[in-house]
Amino acid sequence: MSRIWRSMLYVPANVPRFVAKAPTAGADAVLLDLEDSVPHDRKLEARAALTEAVPTARAGGADVLVRVNRPLKLAVPDIEAAIEAGADGILLTKVVGPDHVQLAAEMLAGAKRPMRIVPMIETAAALQRMDEIARASPLVAGLVIGAEDLAAECGATPDDELIVLAKRQMVLAAVAAGVAPLGTLGTVADYRDAERVRALVARSRRSGLVGASCIHPALVPVLNEGFSPSEAEIDLARRQIAEAEKAAREGRGSFTVDGMMVDEPVLIRARRTLALAGSG
Repeated sequence: MSRIWRSMLYVPANVPRFVAKAPTAGADAVLLDLEDSVPHDRKLEARAALTEAVPTARAGGADVLVRVNRPLKLAVPDIEAAIEAGADGILLTKVVGPDHVQLAAEMLAGAKRPMRIVPMIETAAALQRMDEIARASPLVAGLVIGAEDLAAECGATPDDELIVLAKRQMVLAAVAAGVAPLGTLGTVADYRDAERVRALVARSRRSGLVGASCIHPALVPVLNEGFSPSEAEIDLARRQIAEAEKAAREGRGSFTVDGMMVDEPVLIRARRTLALAGSG
């Protein structure tokens, strides 16, 4: 993924007033939804709306992805409409396994512009195949756990430790495959409690997650800030890199900064911090 999606704003594709507001939210990605937020009898309308919704949502500089439906009879025309509208990618819901991703990738091969896939892990069976799913195609940009669906299947709640465990496993699968681990270690459904979400994002970032989705524009700045390095982190990273260059000239591989030992693993984090600061 060339761009880190710190914030991804869900917008129902069939509601023009929400689509029109999306470019002003400041999200890194707009997720035009054809699935859960669209009633069954409005699916065709939502799909047809992509022609205008995609360029409208992109007007603020965000990438635009389309969340498609299952079953296959809905997914195929959804993907075709996303391609025709010029979307930047799709969220592939209720992924079964790597073959599912590969079939979607075949469809995207004929797109007007490069498109990416974010598989959504929403079943216990798919959870067991995350490594394969993450590596199924070069078009895979990231992984995300569909907490509500997975929790419902397991008889758990979306914020239970069982789902948190699944998300931690997803981080490892995503990192091993070189794709982005997306989401939070809990729910951000209550957009009114920004402080709770801010704390959740901080915890999620410490666990390796790099961005998350939300359903309300009020949370976009919280996600952007929470998944970005702080000024203090950037300052420390710069000083660690500078000291590393000095140490290298003196033939030393480790040294201290602010009383803490610095070696190559710490420098990897420092370089990542500065890279994230640049992309943000």
